[in-house]
Amino acid sequence: MKYLFELSKEHRLFPKAEILSCLKAENISYEIIDSNDDILLLDLRIKPEQVRRIANRLSMSFFIDEFLFSSSLSLDRIRDLAIKNPIKRNGSIAVKYMHRSRSVDSLEIVKVLGEVYTKKRKVDLEDPDVELRFLVSDDKVYVGCKLVEIDRSQFEKRKVQFRPFFLPISLHPRIARALVNLSCVHKNGVLFDPFCGTGGILLEAGLIGVKVVGSDIESKMVDGCRKTLSFYEIRDFELFVSDIGDVRGYVSGVDAVVTDFPYGKSTTTKGESVLDLGVRAFSSISDVLKDGGRAVVGLPDSSLVLSGMRYLSLVDVFEFRVHRSLTRFFAVFEK
Repeated sequence: MKYLFELSKEHRLFPKAEILSCLKAENISYEIIDSNDDILLLDLRIKPEQVRRIANRLSMSFFIDEFLFSSSLSLDRIRDLAIKNPIKRNGSIAVKYMHRSRSVDSLEIVKVLGEVYTKKRKVDLEDPDVELRFLVSDDKVYVGCKLVEIDRSQFEKRKVQFRPFFLPISLHPRIARALVNLSCVHKNGVLFDPFCGTGGILLEAGLIGVKVVGSDIESKMVDGCRKTLSFYEIRDFELFVSDIGDVRGYVSGVDAVVTDFPYGKSTTTKGESVLDLGVRAFSSISDVLKDGGRAVVGLPDSSLVLSGMRYLSLVDVFEFRVHRSLTRFFAVFEK
């Protein structure tokens, strides 16, 4: 069955990589049918209820739809394909769209789809049984029925200022969740953050059912992280105070490592250069990560990617503008 993922476009590559990593974490096979900056169309060998489980993990998509068809922007062609692709679900209907094209009158497409799909159905714009959605992108229109909407508001509610312990440099929860997903960690797996700080990454992992382990060289950070996890009722976690070079004595064989390296300016490195700290960190990460496991690491400088490649195999690197004065590099490695 084909599913249409409507992407957030917060980053050119992140949303698609997050989706595919979640599928890998759930051992779900897929085939990419179509892809651009707005959508990812996949053939998935799963049932709709399993898609909802994927949706509960995602942070950088808007909707997942049951795909009906794609078409050129010709209204006659859209009408013809709509007739050939009936909606199998019963009940009332509403036609909605994601407007991403200035050159197309989306209301004309709404009218055509309405003519075909609302003939024998009650129209309910407030609470329809079927929400027919379409998106215009790259001179094509993609049409599907909404299966699930990604709850993106939850990430705003977990922003650092709403937590019992935080620092202003903490990652946005949406980015932290995406990093967790890029690690391909499965539910009930073990994820380790050796620079846990205020606990944002561990929180997002814990909320999807992952056992989390964290460490930090500063005891106040570990104490604050514990407050954060407890506040959000995360129960399955272990925390300890340790220098990055000593974490081998506390943990081993973890399924994934997800962490954000110290920036060097706003966070303490105890006088050590960021480069030297990075080399020691990658050595330790390689030692505690199980074979086949992934490490997803936020880096203040792209040159640190080479340090990671001394110990792990590079899968991908994403450049991400966190805000106007800060660009981070998120590297995905595999052991």
